[in-house]
Amino acid sequence: MARLGYYLSAELHKRHLLKEFIVYSKGKYTTEFPSSPVSFWSRYFLFVLNRLDKYLHFAPYKFRYWQEVIFDWFCAKKITRDVDQLFVTQPYLKRTFKKAKKLGIPIFFIPANPEENYIKKLVLEERKELEIDHEEDAYTYDKRLRYFNQSIQYVDKVIGTYPTVYETYKHSSFGGEVVKMIGHLKPDFKPVKIEHKEPAKKTFMVGYLAHTVVLKGLQYLMAAWDMINAEHPDLDIRLCIAGKIDDSMHEYIVKHHLHTKKMQLLGRLPDVQSFLNGLHLFVVPSLTEGGPYTALEAAHYAVPVVITENCGSAELLSRNNPGCKIVPIKDAESIKNEILWAYNHKEAAAEMGMNAKKNLDTYSMEELIKDIANYLERQLEQTQRRLPNPTDNKHITRSAIL
Repeated sequence: MARLGYYLSAELHKRHLLKEFIVYSKGKYTTEFPSSPVSFWSRYFLFVLNRLDKYLHFAPYKFRYWQEVIFDWFCAKKITRDVDQLFVTQPYLKRTFKKAKKLGIPIFFIPANPEENYIKKLVLEERKELEIDHEEDAYTYDKRLRYFNQSIQYVDKVIGTYPTVYETYKHSSFGGEVVKMIGHLKPDFKPVKIEHKEPAKKTFMVGYLAHTVVLKGLQYLMAAWDMINAEHPDLDIRLCIAGKIDDSMHEYIVKHHLHTKKMQLLGRLPDVQSFLNGLHLFVVPSLTEGGPYTALEAAHYAVPVVITENCGSAELLSRNNPGCKIVPIKDAESIKNEILWAYNHKEAAAEMGMNAKKNLDTYSMEELIKDIANYLERQLEQTQRRLPNPTDNKHITRSAIL
């Protein structure tokens, strides 16, 4: 969501509504609008933390939490009375939000992921179902989740840009308003021109790419694959699983799918483009996800996608002539059926891949940026606070702060 903050800051600056875009650290990077590191000292704190981590090897979820708390501590000092709105793309800001509330500053939050308590519930249920020993991570770390719950109570409005994000916050214990504003962050891919996608003529290649944890749903794709091998042993088809796999999931795969046929575990990829270009179908079996980026990257190379209903990217890829097949979460049978459909309808699957690319290529992120900026501007107007003339050198800017 950092890219969203950047582009929204540029749009708000055009409208003379931006006070400042605040980031963790800037280095030598400059922007055309007011921006600053959260503190002069923040980069040094990050440097020290990274040096310590190099030798002490902190648990990643603890390291992430510490960075968030440090950012919050510094960010609170940035909140002053000349701020009319606080707009954030991450929620771990208890001190910052509390100070904003005391000053009567409304807080707007756009989440990248579904509601945190919802995610934790899914993770714990899935681990129990798979009989995986409890392993602490960013989704289940109690201190981090408690910090989220203490922070979110100060937020006035959550803006849900992905359907799952909107629904999970709407049905959570969050007491503020949840605003539905569907849109997508379009990755900055290098342009690729594809006029025609050739149907599979030899081995039908099915791909999966993620840093695999239980939430990624790989277990359901592998269960679907076992069904395909059992029911259709003669199919010329192969499953390629790429990306790092966490220890608990790796142990699960070894225990239950070590001898699965027509499957490769590729690990981390040196060349993602070559991997995607070699696929005839890409599967995203995630239990919940804001995006993911990989679904859009597959679409960029005109690869048709099978994706669960809890993934935000499904909304974009299913527009117009659909470039994806949407399946329920935790449903290996449905994944199996869609893989078989693609195998048995290779020309239609190739056409679906072209549809996915067209939906991605023709989508403009600018509309979402302008929608959010319009919304924030209307909120400012409703508070009846008028900005001074931006050409007046004596004015004090009262504006949204990122």
